[in-house]
Amino acid sequence: MRRSGLIGGVLAALLVSTLAAGCNSGGSDNASVRPRHLPPVVVIVFDEFAADTLNGPDGKIDAERFPNFAALARISTWFPNGHTAYDSTFKAVPAILDSRLPRRGTAPDVRSHQPSIFNLLAKLGYGVVKVESASAVCPPRICPGARTRRPGVLKRLAGGRRPGRLDRWIGAIRRRSRPMFYFHHTLLPHEPWIYLPSGHRSRPVGNDPVEGINRPAGFGDPRLTDHNHLRHLLQVGFVDHELGLVLRRLRRTHQLRQSLLVVVADHGYSFRVGVKSRRLVSDANIEEIGPVPFFVKAPGQMHGAVNESLVRNMEVLPTVADLLGVRIPWRIDGHSAFSDVVRDRDAVQIPTRDFSRVIRIGRAELERRRNELRLRQAALFGTGAESDLLFGDPWAMAYRIGPDPELLDRRVADLHVVRAGGLRARVANADLVRHVAPSAEILPTRVTGVLSDGGRAPRRLAAAVNGRIRAGGWSFHLGRRRREFFSFVVPEDAMHPGRNRVEVFEIKPGPVLVPLADL
Repeated sequence: MRRSGLIGGVLAALLVSTLAAGCNSGGSDNASVRPRHLPPVVVIVFDEFAADTLNGPDGKIDAERFPNFAALARISTWFPNGHTAYDSTFKAVPAILDSRLPRRGTAPDVRSHQPSIFNLLAKLGYGVVKVESASAVCPPRICPGARTRRPGVLKRLAGGRRPGRLDRWIGAIRRRSRPMFYFHHTLLPHEPWIYLPSGHRSRPVGNDPVEGINRPAGFGDPRLTDHNHLRHLLQVGFVDHELGLVLRRLRRTHQLRQSLLVVVADHGYSFRVGVKSRRLVSDANIEEIGPVPFFVKAPGQMHGAVNESLVRNMEVLPTVADLLGVRIPWRIDGHSAFSDVVRDRDAVQIPTRDFSRVIRIGRAELERRRNELRLRQAALFGTGAESDLLFGDPWAMAYRIGPDPELLDRRVADLHVVRAGGLRARVANADLVRHVAPSAEILPTRVTGVLSDGGRAPRRLAAAVNGRIRAGGWSFHLGRRRREFFSFVVPEDAMHPGRNRVEVFEIKPGPVLVPLADL
């Protein structure tokens, strides 16, 4: 993959064959000539997705764990320094659609965000297939039946229909007689974190069996934070799986080469310990909240490039207009990702949620802090390449975050197990492990619940599946609640079709295993 600050000669040549005029890199000041052959425009906005979740310690995409993002990078321009303009979905997504800086008092709907990318493309003759999961920006005259007020997001997050909505939208991508704009803001990899890299769910939809497991009451627990970070990482693996479906659909409908494809996210997420919020941008976490995935595949482009510019996600609209060679006939705040203005930018600036101040970080300091973040992440979860080399599975090392890693994969029969005491574990959704089917939506890899005699957390615990130790963890409290909880995620290959035996143990010095549950 080559590195490029602007659209390179090879890409420019490809664009000339597709567009009526070459792209002017001035964003909203670009050429007003319409292209002869309007390409399909596909824009996907992911939610709550920090850019470095995808990357190894070298700053490159972890291709073993996220093969479809790596495949996208090989045919598009990857902007590794892409970042959000705001830390909340309700202002970040509308800003992506209309390229105006977020401001106080605006609503995420047609009242505050007209005109937008929908108006521009409709004027060019595009039809629209869209899913707005947290906004209502497309006017009903362009999107018949569209809402004029945003939908309720909490219900959509808890209902378990996120993949279904995305899959139906993917299925709507096909060759049509008119140019089409396909837009989807998907509430992934946003929590609840219940999806796995294979495409399965780890538990039923609805509230988490341990209510509040990723809420401020537990933000001070570093071990619980690592566990939640693992669940998030696995759901990013699921997002990669879904991105693969998008790319496959574009190939099967013979539209991948000609399409203008943008993949971006609304904002990042922080896994800092001892904080009140993991979503509010601050001086301490801007390297996690700010950077987001940002990929642009121009019409005709099939060779990857890397552009180090500090492009904002709100600059999707002028970038699309630039690559189409059309003028935006209204005022915007953004510029094309390929413009001189963006190339010369030397700092990231994001307003706080209440707009009381602007958090600013220079390029050099941002890169230093992101390097440290990636090194910490690799030390905790390993990388896909080393995990594949050592265990034959790019995800195996990610599961090895608990105590006593030397016990992992060992047979329970070969360990010192004593008689059960008075302490017992009650496992949520216990019946699921008795009827595992590879074709079912649920692969019950989440082993979680409550201990009968709370009060002594943290205890060292282990989970065994079919006679082998497959995960370690610690019990925990949430705030001042006396109940003592536990939660493991076991590897997907731990479960086999049919009935599975799951055991939970307390680990005593020795090590000695004390049975707490046997399903």
